[in-house]
Amino acid sequence: MALLSRKTFKIHLVFGTAALLLFLFIVRETRYRPPLRFEDVIEEARKKCSEPYAAATVPAFLSALSFDQYRQIRWRDEDLLWRDAALPFQVGFFHPGYLFNQPIRCFEVDRKGVQPIPYLPRFFDFGGGVPLQKLPANLGYAGFRIYYPLEKRDRLAEVASFLGASYFRMVGKNMAFGLSARGLAVDTVAKHREEFPAFTRFWLCEPSSSAHSLLFYALLDGPSVTGAYRFELEPGAETLLHVRAVLFLRRDREEIGLAPLTSMFWYGENTNIPVGNRHPEVHDSDGLLFRQGEDRWYWCPLESGKERRVSDFPAEDLRGFGLLQRDRELAHYDDPDMLYERRPSCWVEPGGSWPSGKVRLVELSTVDANLDNIVAYFVPEERPKPRVPFALEYTLHWFLDSPQLPPMGRCLSTRVERVVGDSLPRFVLDFGGNRLRALAEDAPLRAVVESEPSAEIGEIHVLKNPVDQSWRVIFTAGRASSSSSPVRLRCRLELEQETLTETWIYPFFP
Repeated sequence: MALLSRKTFKIHLVFGTAALLLFLFIVRETRYRPPLRFEDVIEEARKKCSEPYAAATVPAFLSALSFDQYRQIRWRDEDLLWRDAALPFQVGFFHPGYLFNQPIRCFEVDRKGVQPIPYLPRFFDFGGGVPLQKLPANLGYAGFRIYYPLEKRDRLAEVASFLGASYFRMVGKNMAFGLSARGLAVDTVAKHREEFPAFTRFWLCEPSSSAHSLLFYALLDGPSVTGAYRFELEPGAETLLHVRAVLFLRRDREEIGLAPLTSMFWYGENTNIPVGNRHPEVHDSDGLLFRQGEDRWYWCPLESGKERRVSDFPAEDLRGFGLLQRDRELAHYDDPDMLYERRPSCWVEPGGSWPSGKVRLVELSTVDANLDNIVAYFVPEERPKPRVPFALEYTLHWFLDSPQLPPMGRCLSTRVERVVGDSLPRFVLDFGGNRLRALAEDAPLRAVVESEPSAEIGEIHVLKNPVDQSWRVIFTAGRASSSSSPVRLRCRLELEQETLTETWIYPFFP
């Protein structure tokens, strides 16, 4: 009897194991279809492209709110999305009003399906500045904030916000919000008015209790374009945003700018300090960095002149571009309230195969720090065609500093001594990096200074700074012809014909 029981047990064990293996195989081979896929958002954008564009608006009394009235409206923390479940990512929403008068619709995606996130006035503290009885039902939101325990495990911190048109901002550890990114730029420097397509719908996917990334989708809509976006956010010491987009043009446009970045530069070490300002520098970013191929790096310091300046840089093998804040010295800003030294840099890393094109830098004049007057984006050589899907993939890196951007020597500062009379302007550049730091002061380091079109370049001096071990390049430059176009200066450091630094580029108006 005992022997029979043992055999019976073995038979059950064998058949039970086989059944379990078969079940696991079926589970593995059966594809789970989530309630919402990126393909569904793409199809939504495709349908929208064939429909007439119609922008939603908010009641006039909300658009008429002043900045001070609008900033009093606050989302109540106890009503954050996923607060009750104590998930690592939680979301709060912006109320429509002031400049943000195009409402959006938001949805929550979990295993149960897709549910709209309702608009309810009780979610907000209005501060007494809004007549609640006038608020319509189902008003919608203007945007949202994403929270995550960035600095401490038990404390949520704002890591990202989406607000206004297709604008969004992000930070990593020990950063203060600064420059913005956009979903798309349309006709930024065209002869007619710039178009600002907007994210009109968002689908927020519920994260797990141990998630370190957040997945969400967005629908872009504008008079000339629709688009589907897939975002995956990874906050950290360096915050990453992985982006996939599929665009559909309703009609042809003069200029389509991909992965646009928007920042502020009022004045810096390469410009004069405006009269009446005590701060040495005021800017969210101080230069454009871009990479072509494996080892060609270029740095273009920013400047806010009296007129709009557009600079195009050919990019047949673009490996990345970004607006960077390299100056991290508090004393260079002398403004502990604004925290300019902690504003993030943002680097666009292309994914897949990007077409040939150019990196375009637009610098607008400004009289204060309240205007984002710097724009950088990629312009494809062949514009997307109407009704034909245009796919794009890239990752945005938000960081304070990165030794690999570039992995060689870099320009630390640019100063321009604008003299009067017949003397030529003098340029003083400081370059730093590990390789440069290790060189003796009598090393045969050579500065290669070039110009396009040809300009008058004076004597070039290269000397080592014994205090911080950086290297200084000093030269004068002026126009050699009567042309009114700017001179594009270039400078790099070489040691026995080996390039040790990025190439400094400076559009110069003698």
